[in-house]
Amino acid sequence: MINRTADQEAAAWFWANDNDGTYKPPGQLLQATREIATARGLNTYENARLFALVSIAMADAGIAVRDVKFLTPIDLWRPVSAIRDGGLDPEWKPLLKNPSGVNVTPCFPAWASGHATFGAAWAGIMKRYFGSDGIAFDMTTDEPRSPVKSRHFTSFSAAAREDAYSRVWLGVHFPWDAEDGLTLGDKIANHVFTTKLRTL
Repeated sequence: MINRTADQEAAAWFWANDNDGTYKPPGQLLQATREIATARGLNTYENARLFALVSIAMADAGIAVRDVKFLTPIDLWRPVSAIRDGGLDPEWKPLLKNPSGVNVTPCFPAWASGHATFGAAWAGIMKRYFGSDGIAFDMTTDEPRSPVKSRHFTSFSAAAREDAYSRVWLGVHFPWDAEDGLTLGDKIANHVFTTKLRTL
């Protein structure tokens, strides 16, 4: 049901970080923040402000995406339910697996994507903070099933978009979950950046 390229499958696992023992979306993004801040030589104050903004935005993203999932009339099923119960393929399974190798899907509504929301909130702060979206950087993963441990990005938005669509390629989200999560996350970033930790 999902046609993936080899690179899309690699990206799906690179961003997975779903299981205990992995640093999951916020931790992976904070790790990237640290590496980017170090590479750009931020001083102590600049570093503290950047991490505070990123952390506030991702905390707000976690609240907002759970509100969307649980406090709206939209209770969207996951692809596995749509494909199986919709009669398209009763044996279909998502790519995502637990450490025992069993195919799994998250046990809460699909809309909107948490990965997409976290990624866009992070990218939104990063591009506003540095005054540019076109900053190249590498990111790492500690997901044991990922065939690659590092990926290169040419912009913060590119990383957020790949994070969002990795969930589609993993078979646990629909494209609109990803797009709406990206929109939600960037709105959160804009609010946080324009209202929090402003220069006195």
